[in-house]
Amino acid sequence: MTDPVNDRQRSRWARRPSPALAVLGGTALVVGGFVVWRALPPAPDAELDGLRVVTNTERDNGFGFDAVVGGELRPVGSCIGVGDADHASLVVWPRGTKVEDGAIVTPGGIRVRMGEELRGGGGYTDDPTDFGAAIDPDIPDDCRAASSGEIAVLNGDN
Repeated sequence: MTDPVNDRQRSRWARRPSPALAVLGGTALVVGGFVVWRALPPAPDAELDGLRVVTNTERDNGFGFDAVVGGELRPVGSCIGVGDADHASLVVWPRGTKVEDGAIVTPGGIRVRMGEELRGGGGYTDDPTDFGAAIDPDIPDDCRAASSGEIAVLNGDN
């Protein structure tokens, strides 16, 4: 003979999901989402007045240069850089930088137009892959040639 009280109890337990299974499923969902997020390619570089805004292809890894990137925003070949008539450096902007209403806008809130002064945390290097600052390897040759040999890299928090 079956015991209706025990059958109901077993039935309730059978329908209750295992806490370990719920944690395992949640972990798989988070890890899977992170893998997809990391695999998404960066957006293509924006353009301002027909000039390329070269952006970092890597997500901000917390690394930053300890100098200040500054100067008047100006053309450097077919890209945007900083400097003056005698010395100009190509600028590598943080990933997520976009062009809005004729201005370059960084994820950290810097907003600057051509001819205006740019000042932000970063540094200068002749090798943009130094110190983990991996950038778009497809920098146009004319931008490299027009640059004074240094590339200005804005930190990701700018």
